[in-house]
Amino acid sequence: MTPQRYANVDGLRAIAALGVMVEHLFGDLLRQTPPAAGPINAVADSVVHNLSLGRFGVALFFLISGFVVPFSIGGERPLAHFAISRLFRLYPAFWLALAILATMAWLAGEPPSTATVLANMTMAPPQFGQPWLSPIYWTLFIELVFYVLVALLFSVGRLRNVGVLSVLSLALVAATVLPVQLRTHGVVNLPVQYLGMHLSFLFLGLLLRLWLVERVRSAGFSVLALALAQFVALLSVSDFSLARGDNFIMEGRTPILTAYVLAFAVFLAAIRFGRPHSLMLARIGLISYSMYLFHWSVNVTVYRLLPLTGQISDVAVMLICVALTLMVSALVYRGVERPMIMLGRTMVLRPGVSSRS
Repeated sequence: MTPQRYANVDGLRAIAALGVMVEHLFGDLLRQTPPAAGPINAVADSVVHNLSLGRFGVALFFLISGFVVPFSIGGERPLAHFAISRLFRLYPAFWLALAILATMAWLAGEPPSTATVLANMTMAPPQFGQPWLSPIYWTLFIELVFYVLVALLFSVGRLRNVGVLSVLSLALVAATVLPVQLRTHGVVNLPVQYLGMHLSFLFLGLLLRLWLVERVRSAGFSVLALALAQFVALLSVSDFSLARGDNFIMEGRTPILTAYVLAFAVFLAAIRFGRPHSLMLARIGLISYSMYLFHWSVNVTVYRLLPLTGQISDVAVMLICVALTLMVSALVYRGVERPMIMLGRTMVLRPGVSSRS
């Protein structure tokens, strides 16, 4: 990818991060104020029940990761490089975010257990029977599983094999849909999980890369087939998820479906036409990971001083939250993320050799 196209992808990251932030701001407003508390409350309610900006941002992040991350594998020790670069890219800033969350909980008189903190440090606390310190971090485990699958595909020489990728992606969708349908029709009570469904969107990004950048013609058909399967799958599990209240389909079928369709359309148009061309968005995109990690902590701190009311004044509170999140994220990127990324590279690369991640 050219530097221009990298800036383009950073712009998409900014849009995704801002979508997640606005969704959480609106969600906080609706949780903290009574119905019809004021005009901003009404706006938030209307947006949340028509478009899930949070799921839009998550889907866009997944497409971006699938489009970019698998193709960072390279060099003399490709898998070692990949593992170490991901480790230094993700964990240091994440551990700082956990330290802040644990401190906030301790100050609030509800300190997390040592087991909970240690499990969270792995990015996979549910696998150890522990809750997330912040539920918004659930996407990180999805990314980890994707990295493992990508490494396995690379190790067997199938990372660019459209047929293998297509079969795997459709199997991941089926792994979510089949248990739901079997339960719905009273056949057998298999455990239901949405991991496969989420992973399929990362692989959709990978297939889009093969089609749009590497010009593999067969990948275009696979993209169409997978996108159609995902849409049908979302329809088929929506009623089950809503009835069970498992938060895969949250506010309703319409906002979630709209979010996924919009994310796919925005991503496809952005890559096809090389948009957005915005230096500001590109710079925000560079700090998007820290925005994701720290915006909840910033919001909670601001709300203690400036509680949400549902009135017009909440616009100023939300702008303060966004501004402070950008400031904190820029500091974390410069002080933690970027130095750790460079340290990871020096551990696996010879002098004079560079790569993009």
